[in-house]
Amino acid sequence: MSSGGQIFGGVVGAIIGFIGAGPQGAVYGAQIGMMIGGALDPPKGPTINGPRLTDLTVQGSTYGAVIPRVYGTVTVTGNLIWLENNRLKETITKKKSGGKGGGAVSTTRTYTYSATFAVGLCKGPIFGARRIWVGADLIYDAGSDDHAAIIASNKAAEGFTLYTGTDTQEPDPRLQATLGVANTPAWRGLAYIVFYDLPLARYSNSLLGAQVRVEVVTLGAIAPRVSTSNTPYIGGQYQLRPGFADWGGLAISQWPYNTDLCLTTTDGLNWSPGKLPIVGEWRYAYGYGRRMCAVSVSPARALMSEDGTAWTEAVLPARDYGPIAYNGSVWCISATGYAALSADDGATWSETALPSSTSTPECCIAHNGRLLISAGSQQAYFTSDDDGASFTQRAFPFGAGVGIRTAASTGSIIVGVVGTTGNCSISADGGETWSTPAVIAPGISTWHTMCYGRGYFFASCGNGFALSADGVTWAYSTVPYTTGTGYSLNTTAFTGAVFSTVPTNFGTACYTVGIGITSEDDTLAAVVGAECKLAGLEEADISVSALTSSLHGYRVSTVGAIRGALEPLQAVWPFDLRQHGYVVQFFPRGGASVATIPEDDLDARPAGQPAGVRITTAREIDAQLPRRVTVRHLDLDREYDTGAQYAERLNSSAINERVLDLPVVLTSTEAARVAEVLLYLYWRERYEVAITLPPTYAHLEPGDTITLESAAAGSMRLRLTSVHYTSESTLECTARYADAAIYTSSAAGGGSAVTGSGTVRPIVATSYVLLDLPTVSSKQSGPSFLAAMSGASGWPGGVLMQSTDAGGTWEVLRDFSAPGATLGACENALVAVEPRLVDHTGVLTVNLRQGALYSVSRLAMLGGANACAYGAPGRWEILAAQTITPLGGTRYALQDMLRGLAGTEWAMGLHAPGDTLLLLDPADVAVIEAATADIGRPYLYRGITLGRDIGTDTDRQFTYQGVNLKPLSPIALNGSRHPTTGDWSLTWVRRTRAGGEWRDFVDAALSESSEQYIVDIYADAGYTTVKRRITASTPACAYSSALQVADFGANQATLYLKLYQVSADVGLGYSLTTTITR
Repeated sequence: MSSGGQIFGGVVGAIIGFIGAGPQGAVYGAQIGMMIGGALDPPKGPTINGPRLTDLTVQGSTYGAVIPRVYGTVTVTGNLIWLENNRLKETITKKKSGGKGGGAVSTTRTYTYSATFAVGLCKGPIFGARRIWVGADLIYDAGSDDHAAIIASNKAAEGFTLYTGTDTQEPDPRLQATLGVANTPAWRGLAYIVFYDLPLARYSNSLLGAQVRVEVVTLGAIAPRVSTSNTPYIGGQYQLRPGFADWGGLAISQWPYNTDLCLTTTDGLNWSPGKLPIVGEWRYAYGYGRRMCAVSVSPARALMSEDGTAWTEAVLPARDYGPIAYNGSVWCISATGYAALSADDGATWSETALPSSTSTPECCIAHNGRLLISAGSQQAYFTSDDDGASFTQRAFPFGAGVGIRTAASTGSIIVGVVGTTGNCSISADGGETWSTPAVIAPGISTWHTMCYGRGYFFASCGNGFALSADGVTWAYSTVPYTTGTGYSLNTTAFTGAVFSTVPTNFGTACYTVGIGITSEDDTLAAVVGAECKLAGLEEADISVSALTSSLHGYRVSTVGAIRGALEPLQAVWPFDLRQHGYVVQFFPRGGASVATIPEDDLDARPAGQPAGVRITTAREIDAQLPRRVTVRHLDLDREYDTGAQYAERLNSSAINERVLDLPVVLTSTEAARVAEVLLYLYWRERYEVAITLPPTYAHLEPGDTITLESAAAGSMRLRLTSVHYTSESTLECTARYADAAIYTSSAAGGGSAVTGSGTVRPIVATSYVLLDLPTVSSKQSGPSFLAAMSGASGWPGGVLMQSTDAGGTWEVLRDFSAPGATLGACENALVAVEPRLVDHTGVLTVNLRQGALYSVSRLAMLGGANACAYGAPGRWEILAAQTITPLGGTRYALQDMLRGLAGTEWAMGLHAPGDTLLLLDPADVAVIEAATADIGRPYLYRGITLGRDIGTDTDRQFTYQGVNLKPLSPIALNGSRHPTTGDWSLTWVRRTRAGGEWRDFVDAALSESSEQYIVDIYADAGYTTVKRRITASTPACAYSSALQVADFGANQATLYLKLYQVSADVGLGYSLTTTITR
């Protein structure tokens, strides 16, 4: 008879009977039965299809697709669940070719596509994603130990958002913008990823080619990746405060007062010395998008820049200024009792008084448009919801004299450090109410700075930092601390890729902290327990504590009975299960014997019955057994591609092969050992043994290992597969031969070659400069401007693109190859000198972003070698340097210079620290042809790294003014005044903007369609009122006495003049301004 426990087993739903049919139970479709009260019987039933390796290997978009369940760490190729506007985004680019001797101009239109879409991954919640592939490209690797890979990964993360499937996750903002807030699901309980404007050119302009594969981590931890470098030493400055914009970072020096020293960086780790345009008592720097704002209290100034080179300076009211924030509409500089506010350009600032006077603010942040200003030592704080036009005073609930010292904001919460208590508090309503303060890290009371980036809050202290995803649970770490006077990680900012924390002193170590992820193996007990609960069982219904094995990862991606989900696990880690009282008990194979049964206890029977057979043995014929067992699995060492390992029995006539398809993450060696164990199990357990035991063994259960003592056969170890209680109280048992050693294998797997790139391709940004320069090349004879492009190490080249219709379509202007132009930023500013002589006194120090500089001979310099563009848009000077002195690293000193070349002497006195220096090498600097109609028209430009989408750069407006067509200012203006009539005679010498080489008996080329000049005569030295304009077609003109009387009422002994040569294309050239007295 069978016990009534079979009813209980039916609730489980045919929960697995590996025990009932031996190792054949590991093969799907084998005899694996229902749970029975006292036995595991293998009844015939429907075939259960478990999860397979082929599930979710190809990304699709299927309605009603199964949401996979993931354990440990494993890859998932998800299901496309949303595509923005149900179509790809099309971008049209044009490229012109031909013309100028090359035949007719032809235009090639190129269509490229990008997509914003969401891919469902698996059932949540998960911890995160460690690696992400798109097609064959590894674009994200949070498990890397390489600093460059972490930076590249975090840069790539700007293009997507991972939702971990929590019960509280919010809808994606891009979905809400497209579908409407009321129509956008949050998909809580589903882990999914949203890609924004993913360029599809690398993937055949198709989502089918852009297969998204994500390494999902269900059990993991934050793993900070700390990199160290030294900040340059510039004479004892300290109190650095960094800010980061899209183009890089700026760290200003707070001490000593009245300095223009600063540091600049492109990656947050490697800093270079620099200078600000003015000397000041600097307090804070803050970047948002492409803009960087810095504030000084003495003089009270605000600086704004979009590239770290050209700065807009604005005068502020004299206040004690604090931190800076930007809320998407206005910039806000906090101050004692006030807030200074500016629209995006930073050119003009207004001021709003706070409701009450405060100590110097230590915190100024923006949260969903709201501005919040506070100080750690003051209970009052202030918020504004109208872009700073008015502020509301509030009170922190932490007690008198205690406020928020520093804070950071996400779209949902604000996390702030409470005074110097070492605690933090959270506000979920924009700063109106605050949670009870909680400790960030035990033993630390002072946290200097908090910021937020890439899903984590970051707080810095003396020699360490803490990270948190929610502001509640924090992970504390230290940096490789070097003691020093006043050394402290005082300030931190998010670079857009990593957190950069700088010390109090120049010349000491600074650090970047990238966010990595470590994964943890799951336990077999946890996985089996979770699957049983999904089948309807409660925690009290199962016992899994005996399953102590761990697993790397497991993926269940089909709908079926629980049997199908557990069979692959039984194949890898052989275990049995049985009903033990009212509990389903899981336990591993190979346990110790629980009973030794002497031969006399066999063949138990009622008194009076004749003796029977004590041991009955049935044997499976060899032809039915496998010669080879092949295990197909997810290979841990091959980016989870399918691996296959096998074990083979050579001394057998069997020809069968068993192939197990297991969506379990294994190494090749682990898989080889699984195959060997299963092969030996098939052959070892081909014998079925039947025995009958007396009631004294009623405690035995299916799955128990027993030892039989027989005079004929000796000692035998058996594993009970079924136990039936008869009406005579005897136990009819079936068993298989058991050997604990069979479950231990020493097989070694075949080599697993790593597939794919194995590392994240760095996304090296493109730097480019557009120059409206005088003619420095014969190729600039027509309307044209210059362009140069470069990038950091690893830059593959780039493309300059132009849009003449406000971004509607884009045209490829020029391709640039690596390594690009020699380009850098100057640390000091040159002053004006005599342009006709070699300047032996001036020294220009430059820090190159790319390239190198070398000395040349005097003759080579005079012939055009080492010619450079120096300055900024609107004030470029052309100079050439003979002597170049390397200063270490990428810094060089330029000396023995020719200044003000090509008629740029007017710009010599307009320079500032941070100006750009570009080596005008014809091999690296391109001439971009334009039309006369393009002069004065603002167009948009983008510099795109090769292989990247046009969306990876933002618009830059540039207006070509035809500077290369602008006549140079004449020289040698002279005048004579007739002693009796008072008439003035003026003469001058023209210059040419093209050519100009000295040729005997040949005048310089005119370079204009006709020779024409304009002489403006001004009222006085203020040069504001023009009294008369005289035109001339030769380099001479007259100003008669009659005209002087008409203009001034009397003859003039002194003339205030501006002289221009005129171009038919651009009008007035550069002026010669002078005063003549006769």
